[in-house]
Amino acid sequence: MTEATTTHRSSPADDAPDTLVLPDGRTLAWWEFGDPAADTVVLNCHGGLMDGRDVALADEVARERGIRILSPDRPGVGGTSRTGHAGMLPWVHSDVRPLLDHLGITRCAVMGWSEGGQYALAVAHELPAHVTRAAVIAGALPLDDPQNRAHLNRPDRRLAALSEHAPTLAHAYFAAARRMGRRVPERFAAASARVLDATDQEVIRTHEQWFVTSALGAMDDLGGATDEYRVFVASWGFAPEEVAVPVDVHQGSADQLIEPAWAEELAARLPQGRLIRWPGEGHFIAVTRRPEILGRLVADA
Repeated sequence: MTEATTTHRSSPADDAPDTLVLPDGRTLAWWEFGDPAADTVVLNCHGGLMDGRDVALADEVARERGIRILSPDRPGVGGTSRTGHAGMLPWVHSDVRPLLDHLGITRCAVMGWSEGGQYALAVAHELPAHVTRAAVIAGALPLDDPQNRAHLNRPDRRLAALSEHAPTLAHAYFAAARRMGRRVPERFAAASARVLDATDQEVIRTHEQWFVTSALGAMDDLGGATDEYRVFVASWGFAPEEVAVPVDVHQGSADQLIEPAWAEELAARLPQGRLIRWPGEGHFIAVTRRPEILGRLVADA
């Protein structure tokens, strides 16, 4: 087993993440936002088809509030190497735990947007001694349940099925999307926004460069994008009832990607779950409501 080593970028605004050589020889890339010297730490679990920069728009508010945000790219996303396993619980131990240990972090909050919500719960489940509080932002119920999966939005349901049963076709889809994003980013952003509600469309119009850049980072490795979808709909390896830490479940009523009713069920199943509704807002409450989400998350820090 090799000793973990790291390289650093000069500031959170740089175009390259920090990188860490993990004990298994893989490379882990992570982004830092907010106040790099703060003792209050939040681990961010990025959404699906986004890389660790999905939380970049929170940089200013995190700096103002004295919060340090760590946002690792998952295996096969951005600068992080793919791994032989594909699952959330192995990821906590192969990637998250070594990162926290390397940075000397013993206590932190954790949050995740969309697909990242279930990863945040996985961290809370596996590392309860480290996690003070978790936040699930527009997240799903376990999608290995056929009834839940049947209510997943049509594009994600189709891509999940291709990733499971026809990965070559999934690769072709991601390659085409990647070409569009690189050559005509405004068209890529507009195409992505078509399935969203008006509030989310406005977020993408306002922050087009952020959205396209983070999405392209998620499709650098076509196999990694496919892995992400397979894990998204696979068994979590634990039940919500087994998560022992307090969890805020945030949900917009106009969300077109995640069934809003799922949030109420998830909050009820979590032993210390609390539902926070955002009436009239969509999937991008991770952007529009980030100050409130962060404020609740670190209130006890």
